[in-house]
Amino acid sequence: MDTKRIVHCANFNLQRLKGCFMNSLQVKLNNGLIRNGHSVFAYPDRDALRMYSWTGHMSRFALKKANDAFIRYCLTLKPDGLILSHADTIFPQTIAEIREKLPNLKVLQYNVDNINPDDNPDNIARLMSKIDVVDASLITTADKKRFEIFTPKVHTVGFIPNAVDKSLEKAKVFEKNALTYDLICAVNPKIKREFCGTFEPTTDIIKKIGEHTKELKVLFPQVVGDKLDGANYQSTLEDCAMGVNLSRVNSDYLYSSDRMAHLMGNGILAFVDKATGFSDLFSDDEIAFYQTEEELYDKITFYHKNSDARKKVAENGWVKYHKLFNEILIAKYVIEVMFGGFKKENYPWPTIM
Repeated sequence: MDTKRIVHCANFNLQRLKGCFMNSLQVKLNNGLIRNGHSVFAYPDRDALRMYSWTGHMSRFALKKANDAFIRYCLTLKPDGLILSHADTIFPQTIAEIREKLPNLKVLQYNVDNINPDDNPDNIARLMSKIDVVDASLITTADKKRFEIFTPKVHTVGFIPNAVDKSLEKAKVFEKNALTYDLICAVNPKIKREFCGTFEPTTDIIKKIGEHTKELKVLFPQVVGDKLDGANYQSTLEDCAMGVNLSRVNSDYLYSSDRMAHLMGNGILAFVDKATGFSDLFSDDEIAFYQTEEELYDKITFYHKNSDARKKVAENGWVKYHKLFNEILIAKYVIEVMFGGFKKENYPWPTIM
């Protein structure tokens, strides 16, 4: 495919340096697009809004200026494609105006949060707000029942995996013998999460895991201890043997927090709820799947006591994840969905729904 000029509008966290922004999908997608030979211009929509606000904060009073600036930006660059990710500060009519003036422009939005109406209706509203001005929407779930929200809208919808990037998730923890932590579970404590089929407060789940892992060196950042930001998050992962991948929803097919990519991409043994359906893509020799709380606790104990077994499963998972979900392959997929040439058989995951 010819080189494309892409504007990628997303929260690139230039001012609010919080959380795992270094390992975010938007950064990996940029890397993948460039490594596929495309030119990419990253536009941080939230930071632009702060810049146009006299307070330095995101203000609704600066939204028009910020949207006018985005129109000027796109019309100056004249991109072939526009990619949007959680670009909440950009109005649908702004995209429509850009498209009117750039009639050959292709527009795609992708979304990394779950679209379960019982858990996250705000995220559904975010997606639907731009449904009439984009050509395609990609979401980090392949659960067909969730895609019913798009009916009867006529546009392309599909699955996008959480990417791993060898330049970001660069550790091979399975090669290390001495590690500071036996187990990590990095989660936002302010929400409920699905744990073995039941939605519970995150703090309650962490408390139960902690009670069953008292003999381990555990780390529950943000729940018990300080939040990890930027490079500190990555360096801490490089010093952890095992990690629990606890998403908000664990029973929607192939939905996961990007935490799974962070863990497996760094060679950490990941504990994943089997209800996610990832056992269709990974074996028990690549991920420590669990179906009940007792199975999770038993497997944590087993792999803690059997480091050779833990290292082998973690290495197998690292190899498979980097093969299936690397940033170059996912960026190629995004470009083909936008511009054509897409073939389902070229990808090892469910694609267009």
